[in-house]
Amino acid sequence: MSAVASPSQVRVRRLASEAVSFAEVALAAGLFVIAAGLAAVAVLGPFVSGVVEYHVTETLRNQTIGLDAVSLLVVAPLSVVAALLVLRRHIAGPALALGVGAYTSYMFVQYTLGPEYERLPGNNQLLFPFYLVLFAAGWLVALAAWNSFDVGPLPRSRRRDRLIGRIVLPLLAFVVFFRYIPALTDWMGAQPGDSGYLAGPTFSWAIALLDLGVFLPATTIACVGLVRGTSWAQKALYTVVGWFGLVGPAVAAMAITMYVNDDPNAAGGNAVFMTALGLAFAALAVTCAA
Repeated sequence: MSAVASPSQVRVRRLASEAVSFAEVALAAGLFVIAAGLAAVAVLGPFVSGVVEYHVTETLRNQTIGLDAVSLLVVAPLSVVAALLVLRRHIAGPALALGVGAYTSYMFVQYTLGPEYERLPGNNQLLFPFYLVLFAAGWLVALAAWNSFDVGPLPRSRRRDRLIGRIVLPLLAFVVFFRYIPALTDWMGAQPGDSGYLAGPTFSWAIALLDLGVFLPATTIACVGLVRGTSWAQKALYTVVGWFGLVGPAVAAMAITMYVNDDPNAAGGNAVFMTALGLAFAALAVTCAA
């Protein structure tokens, strides 16, 4: 037997090495599931058809309309793009999937636990199977993307990493998370007066738990990893920045929808501020991906 491989053998080996793995197929399938699920929830909800009504107040209904709009028009298409890139074995596929997965699980914790089922009319409990599948798909996709994301080919700049880890990301995160100090002072009191909180206490607590218990620590860890130049820092960065880059515009859309619909708790200044902040996070996500 010859020790030298023939051209046909070399070609077979190359094709085998380039074949899409089962893990990549599973990751792409999860992203397609997320895209279809987000679209279905948005179409069934008040943003499109109104077949499903959430057990929420007017303020929270307006917010879910804005959120569903971003999920349908931005996140679902992005999830499809990420799936196609994964199947083509492009490094951008798992990079995008990290943010899409984090966004999806984050949102459907709120959709499940936030409505006031016992007090307000609605029928969104019918969508619980969708919520359950999307919540699970979100964290499974994020985990699979983390495992398949090879950061080796990414161009590295210690100067850029330190700038993002020491200044840019901490500054933007401070703007987001610092607001909880006065908010929690009010919410934890005997008679809360925050109108936004009173419009949806269960939503407020669910969001606070996720923001402060998951994404504040995750952001801190990502910043530390970037500054120290750890091997996992880029994965943490893409996860956190991807989440911020999708949630930021979603929150902006919620504020805009409230203002356009003359919500009693809406404020033009808040809509402008949230829009600017959402654009800042989207710009950071695009910059990191460039």
